Amino acid sequence: MATSTFERKIEINDPASLEKLAKIMNDKTPGNPIKQSADSRASRDRSEGLLKRCPLRSPR
Repeated sequence: MATSTFERKIEINDPASLEKLAKIMNDKTPGNPIKQSADSRASRDRSEGLLKRCPLRSPR
């Protein structure tokens, strides 16, 4: 996969925009946390059963 990177100078000349940017950067409100709980045993068993039903497509 090709990626492209570049550097670009960003200038903010409007005082209201600068204040808004500073407010956003200093905001300590946590975002939506990622669910850290593990799957239940029943859910895992169901998933493994579904996986076993899928035909393998790799050559022998």
